[in-house]
Amino acid sequence: MGNKLELQNEVLKQLIDYSDNIIEAAKQVISELRGAQKEDTEEMFNLVIQGINWEIEVFNNCEQLINKDHVYVDKSKMASAVGRLGVVLQEKDDIKIAACLEVDFLPFLEGMKKAGNNVVQ
Repeated sequence: MGNKLELQNEVLKQLIDYSDNIIEAAKQVISELRGAQKEDTEEMFNLVIQGINWEIEVFNNCEQLINKDHVYVDKSKMASAVGRLGVVLQEKDDIKIAACLEVDFLPFLEGMKKAGNNVVQ
């Protein structure tokens, strides 16, 4: 059991450093999707989605540690957010995609960052 806890703590330490970068990248992509698109907006968007997926994977593997003493991430809200993102991606509406990232995923990313900062031992 100790080995698993050590691995979870190590992953959460990585998450702390990573979270600042993915949060800033997500904010930039949101802005660009709302009208100030650049040549690399689509590439940045794909990287943000990969980052979100990684943080979801971290959550799924560390949920008991992350939400042990405080609920930093609501699993049902996260699942709903993933579903909404799938719908808006199919619609190919950049404004809706930006709203989904802002309303659903920025709070998730912030919650993960806060959890990492408060849970890591």
